[in-house]
Amino acid sequence: MKEKPVQILPGIYMLEVPFLPDFIPQAELSTTLCYLVEEKDGWLMVDSGYNDSGSFDSLCRQLSALGISLKDLRWLVITHYHPDHSGLASRIKAASGAKVIIHQDDWNILQTVVSSSEKWNIDGLVEWAKSLGVPSSELERFWQMATFGRALFASGLQPDLVLQGEENLVGEGGHLRAILTPGHSPGHLCLYDEKNKVLFSGDHVLVEITPHISPSHLTSYNQLGQYLDALRKVQHLDVELVLPAHERPFSHLARRVDELLEHHRQRLEEMITALSDHPLSPWEIATRVHWDVGAWEQIDANNHVLAVRETLAHLQLLESRGQVAMVERSGLSLYQLIKGN
Repeated sequence: MKEKPVQILPGIYMLEVPFLPDFIPQAELSTTLCYLVEEKDGWLMVDSGYNDSGSFDSLCRQLSALGISLKDLRWLVITHYHPDHSGLASRIKAASGAKVIIHQDDWNILQTVVSSSEKWNIDGLVEWAKSLGVPSSELERFWQMATFGRALFASGLQPDLVLQGEENLVGEGGHLRAILTPGHSPGHLCLYDEKNKVLFSGDHVLVEITPHISPSHLTSYNQLGQYLDALRKVQHLDVELVLPAHERPFSHLARRVDELLEHHRQRLEEMITALSDHPLSPWEIATRVHWDVGAWEQIDANNHVLAVRETLAHLQLLESRGQVAMVERSGLSLYQLIKGN
């Protein structure tokens, strides 16, 4: 991680805000890439990082290295509600007076996450996980991940601009367009800089990793279907450079979208093959498909959580297409192929 931000283009800088130690062990996900865009009367910032003192101190040091004060930040665009993107929003707003911008669909979820309820819908999460076939021995990890994650979100955040609909201009220059790209989260935003032909892609499109599509008891139905549509929405924008929130910048947007579409096509075929004999729960299906992180028996509980939710995303898409049907039996959600598919 570099303490001095990298200049991407004149008036655009990339900051690296660190993840918490040992939270995400993969080196490529060790930071959130946040961006500064120079406007007429200050700076617009894209994303923030976890709600953590060390992350905030690192952000402040990087701004200082550029000779930029927190007071120079006029806007903070949150691409989506996940804590590595929204977590520092309250601290940044309090220190700078920056106007916080988020889409309504993600603000709805974020309000629930940081509500005053101590259980933070934990009971609802556990019951939902049980319905997916998650065994009792793994339910504790679902609960731990949710409880741990809550502290990393912004506390007491009140956004200044809650966006509605598909597209909105942000900032003051008239060339930054927030585009609704649901999938990774219901209200995920990409920011398109038409002047510089740059796409700030958040977690919508990453150069190597396949963005996680992770339905929960709080999110919308058929997130994967929304995600694939949103990929096609941005694929043919006039973009010369993609600035994602993780990994590194890249230039081949259209080709990368094709790769992501093909990945999900293959994964959908795996789901159908797994269901060829009899109805299965999402957990049982997840144990039968290929995961890049390793064989099911070898991957840890965290990845089990992610895998079963990713499986559900694909099953919901197949259900929306009329290829599978969900039936409930004794509190379990089981999926079966529809005859003719």
